[in-house]
Amino acid sequence: MLKFANNTNILRRGLNQARFLTSKPNGFLEKHESVETRHAKDNAEVVIIGGGCVGTSLAYHLAKFGMKNVVLLEKTELTAGSTWHAAGLTTYYHPGINLRKLHYDSIKLFERIEKETDQEIGFHATGSIRLAHTKEHMNEFKYMMTRHQWHEANQQLLYPDSIEDMHPLLNMEGILGGLYTPGDGHTDPYSLTMAYAKGARMYGATLVQDTPVTGTKQLADGSWEVDTPSGKINAKQVVNAAGFHARELGHMSGLDIPLVPIHHQYLVSASIPFLEDWQKKEGGRKVPALRDLRGSYYVRQERTGLLIGPYESQDKMKIQEDWYDVGVPKGFGKELYESDLDRLDKCIEHVMDLLPIIQETDIQSVVAGPITYSPDILPMIGPTHHLKNYWFAVGFGYGIAHSGGAGKYLARWIMNGEPDYDLIECDPDRYSTWTDRKFLMEKARESYGMNTAPAFPKEERWAGRPTKRVSGAYEETKARGAAFGFHAGWEQPHWFATQGERKDTPVCYTRKHYHDAVGREVDMILNRVGVADLSPFGKFMLEGPGATKFLSSMVANTLPKLHRVNISHMLTPNGRVYAELTISRLDKDKYYLVTGSGSELHDLRWLQQHMPADAEFTLENVTDDMGVLAVTGKYSREVMAKLTDSPMSHEEFPFLECREMNLAGFDVQATRISYTGELGWEIHHDAKDTGALYKKILEAGADFEIGDYGTYATNSLRIEKGFRGWGAEMNLDKNPYEAGLGPFIKPNKKTKFIGQEACQKISQNPLKCKLAALTVDTHGYLDPEGNETVWFDNQVVGNTTSGAWSYNSNTSICMAYLPPELTELGTNVYVELLGRRFKATVVNDPMYETEAVRTRNKLKKLAALQEASG
Repeated sequence: MLKFANNTNILRRGLNQARFLTSKPNGFLEKHESVETRHAKDNAEVVIIGGGCVGTSLAYHLAKFGMKNVVLLEKTELTAGSTWHAAGLTTYYHPGINLRKLHYDSIKLFERIEKETDQEIGFHATGSIRLAHTKEHMNEFKYMMTRHQWHEANQQLLYPDSIEDMHPLLNMEGILGGLYTPGDGHTDPYSLTMAYAKGARMYGATLVQDTPVTGTKQLADGSWEVDTPSGKINAKQVVNAAGFHARELGHMSGLDIPLVPIHHQYLVSASIPFLEDWQKKEGGRKVPALRDLRGSYYVRQERTGLLIGPYESQDKMKIQEDWYDVGVPKGFGKELYESDLDRLDKCIEHVMDLLPIIQETDIQSVVAGPITYSPDILPMIGPTHHLKNYWFAVGFGYGIAHSGGAGKYLARWIMNGEPDYDLIECDPDRYSTWTDRKFLMEKARESYGMNTAPAFPKEERWAGRPTKRVSGAYEETKARGAAFGFHAGWEQPHWFATQGERKDTPVCYTRKHYHDAVGREVDMILNRVGVADLSPFGKFMLEGPGATKFLSSMVANTLPKLHRVNISHMLTPNGRVYAELTISRLDKDKYYLVTGSGSELHDLRWLQQHMPADAEFTLENVTDDMGVLAVTGKYSREVMAKLTDSPMSHEEFPFLECREMNLAGFDVQATRISYTGELGWEIHHDAKDTGALYKKILEAGADFEIGDYGTYATNSLRIEKGFRGWGAEMNLDKNPYEAGLGPFIKPNKKTKFIGQEACQKISQNPLKCKLAALTVDTHGYLDPEGNETVWFDNQVVGNTTSGAWSYNSNTSICMAYLPPELTELGTNVYVELLGRRFKATVVNDPMYETEAVRTRNKLKKLAALQEASG
């Protein structure tokens, strides 16, 4: 047996002499009865390709929910690939918001599936503790608690005394605190997969092993022909759950899926006598799993020893790039890589410092296997806009923890036509042609290497940037001080720094260094004029016979009249908000549709899925072909007038009008609209003209002290005006009436639209929650941003959706979902920020009138005075 040692060189020499595993670790995974291999049917409702934990979970859920004729095809044997050698950690925790629901569903399933299937899975709910050795990590834990309290799972902030009581092996020196999740633990991946498989068969699914897929072909009716050595299967729908074979499977259908295998290593120790004795005294209880953020590794109990899994730094980790380029080596299924011990030195030093007992403990085995990652380490779950009836369940860097929830989520979506909740961060269509090899490799390296780095709000990470998605104004705005954010591959200015100001990414949990810069931009819009690059908007052209009828069936609002614009919403069959579109009617059957950058392909896919097969109209994605610049603020009309002969007065170019015109020598489509709620125009134009048009606008605005503004100034102003943001106030978790979108919903319009019946029912029943506007007394050192917990009478009652500093009101502001009875004006609640509860007050929504309303009221008042004066 080898031992851990204080001298890592001894460790390296010893492990290099060790026998590295090429199959399941001896004694690590329990033996199970083999899964019966059965012949596949000729026809299937759904064919799932891949028999790992995610594929089998999906088969189990589809069959359990009542789908008939579910077929799963596995190339070799169940668990081959990444499942069998996984460390098996499970957790309720996630730094994001929506994925916590996925984790929750997984663990709740782990708690009951043994009884349901009579198949042991080795699930141990030990709890887990994330350890903080720095002030920033403690602030991160407080930040995460703030965002977690309104979720179901229990999570607690711990201080050193409590941690020491819970884990007997720890060196407590330097530990400032921890984030404890009681229900976390670990399970045996092989046994879990067998339970999914047994449950799937129990409910009627067919699971076929030793059956590689050799081809996939879509037929004219949208169904799929799946080729195997034993024959063809015709399936209405296909799911790619092929793990590190997912790219090769995608290539069969013309898809280039941005996934890459990363080497992940862990060490398993021999039995530790002290731990064995402690466990007996504790009645068999295991120690909590640990995640040491300082050392970037996890530790969990494995029998009466420890399993230690490091996340190597960006410069030491290894990506299996040749698998991306030429594919997985033939026959690689339950094999492992040879370990690379140089990558583990620093992590092991931290382990031996945190757990001194490990220094003299024997090493039982080392596992180094492939885990498939997307650029951002999040899985890809859902359909793709490229192909009909083709689904992704790939890219699971944490497949065991995700498996139960992912199977349920995707099964519901496949069967119901919509998912149970919003999970857009895992949408396969968040990536597109801009996601090239360079971006994938650099971003995956950064994401994996920074796995346990603090997650700062509004932080930007720069690997792989910029992509090819930069507008014609990129270089000029960069030179003028733009601090960029990343939006669906685009670089878009968040704010602008003047000479001497920082424009680096924020690395704190309190007020950011750009606070004054954003305030300067808000003041500029209110009192002068600003220009912004909005080119990342998603943009579609819909035209041809039948376009009007189709679009009317897709949105809940009536369509705008010729040369007019409106805001419309696409709803799901259950009446939840799927998307928000700005619709410009250019001709009788010609529409220009604009959506947010992050929902470009998400919205395009929904439209494509519902287009009739015999449509005479066309739907074209023109996002990369069209640039957008905004001219906004008090003197925006004067700047526009200097650049065109087209009339620009309020009467001649009213609010929500769109017009084709010549501006500064360029043919553009101008729309009088602004997400700031102030006077302004969006100028849509040929993308090749963006740079030159931007310069012309700056020249024309010089007399009015024009400047640049970014998305953060826009966000502050739009919250003041009560404008909802998709993905924040509007998403699949809420219906339009809860979101305050009633004026945009026409439940009784003549054209039937998706979600109409659901809206009619919803509108007749009391709402469970409502969106409210709040001011928050934060004492001026931090601001809400969204997803914080809201308290009333010491009870959690809701959550914020977005927030900012109001430079008009000189206070923090936010929107929040609350019980209807707490949305009355003047009601006081408390918003939790960084572990403190700050008093908040319900105020008018909107807090400030838009320019269009102010102008209309001014004209009405003037008309009334003229009438009164005779």
